[in-house]
Amino acid sequence: MDTPAADILIVGAGLAGFTAAVRAAEYGAGVLLIDKSAGEFGDGNVLMASGSLRAGGKSPRSNPAELYDFVMSEGVGYPDLVRAWSATCSRAVDWLESAGVGLEETAPGRIWLHQKSEISLAPVYKKAVGTRAVAALKAGLEGLGGRYRDGTEGVSLLRENGSIQGINGKQKGADLEIRARATILSTGGFSANKEMVKRHIGPKADQCKLRGSRQDTGDGLRMALEAGAKAVNLQYFYGHLISRKALVDDRFWPYPRLDSLVDEGILIDGGGRRFVDEGRGDVAVANELARSDDPTGAALIFDQESWKASKNSPSSTSLMIPAPNPWLLDNDGEIFFHETITGLAAALGVNAQNLSATVEQYARAVESNQSGSLSAPRTGKPKPLHAPFYGLKVIPGITFTMGGVLINGRGEVLDANETPIRGLYAAGDAIGGLMGGYRGGYTGGLMQAVVTGILAGENAAKFVRIT
Repeated sequence: MDTPAADILIVGAGLAGFTAAVRAAEYGAGVLLIDKSAGEFGDGNVLMASGSLRAGGKSPRSNPAELYDFVMSEGVGYPDLVRAWSATCSRAVDWLESAGVGLEETAPGRIWLHQKSEISLAPVYKKAVGTRAVAALKAGLEGLGGRYRDGTEGVSLLRENGSIQGINGKQKGADLEIRARATILSTGGFSANKEMVKRHIGPKADQCKLRGSRQDTGDGLRMALEAGAKAVNLQYFYGHLISRKALVDDRFWPYPRLDSLVDEGILIDGGGRRFVDEGRGDVAVANELARSDDPTGAALIFDQESWKASKNSPSSTSLMIPAPNPWLLDNDGEIFFHETITGLAAALGVNAQNLSATVEQYARAVESNQSGSLSAPRTGKPKPLHAPFYGLKVIPGITFTMGGVLINGRGEVLDANETPIRGLYAAGDAIGGLMGGYRGGYTGGLMQAVVTGILAGENAAKFVRIT
């Protein structure tokens, strides 16, 4: 049996894993980073990211108290973790630059991974910004004497003398044991594991479109739970409504996103009735639809004014992200329009009487400023819908799961009593306690990865230094 060893073993080579590995190596620890994919940079969500470094919709340079209050307002954050995340966001940006990752600021506080890159629109939209970022971190890791192994999968955690001592794993089908004084799980979430998605998000949520990495099969969550870890916020995910055509045509994911159409329209179920407050935002609405009995049967209803406004603005063209208009029409994206609601209902295949009643009730409520009294109350700034009417068949696209293993502000994995499991850390989408909630609770996937990677790498290195 192959038995490599290291001071610190990191399982999962996404942005969080590479960050944790480099930061631990900077502290002088001997680091081994493994990933089950055959890719030289892993195969995580960072490789298809747009590159936005946002912290809860705010600049990562924001005052830590402001960031803390924003995240805690959702009601599902764990104070110690949120406090550490808030305090680390700004220095995480500085650290990325010091590690050789290219960044650019397109507006005050609007920070991105450097955007100059090749763009692929088919079969799946991709930019090279994430690849370039992890390539810089990998070079830094190797320069510090760290090691990277691809094709190496974690199967279970080794626990001896009350401490996690590495993993049992597999490499190209062969068993192996990797010994380490500290282990960091950065394996991503469970969005690609249909059984876990059904169990934790909704009984029909496996019908949603996977909008992220196929490698996120919940390996870290499973291993940590077997070792006695506590998991939180498993019902939440980050994602968006996308055209239902994405189920059969990869060109329709991960873009175009439909945020503006959600903000200004209504979402109906297969029976032609509203069932969710669209004012909660696209992420929250996608979560609600995923938990419903029919995630594939919904449609967005909006008007021509909203459709015309859903083109790329001149300021966004540099990011080269396809806009709904004209992409959906040009590519037969299951979008329909008609001068009347009954005509639109026929085109969508929904009950015309129900849809007409839904739109009429909605219009009356909005015009009388009584939208909060609807059976599905409407918050935000709703507007009446005017002919001609548009309808788009939609489905939730799950990018990554927000819940996972509970960690504290030092990146340590906590057990059922919220006591640290000695020698075990976690980072990135494998963790829970930072994101989720009624309004979506998205705090930024890349910032979660970098910040928790830094926290786990630093504190694991301190741990092995004193043990």
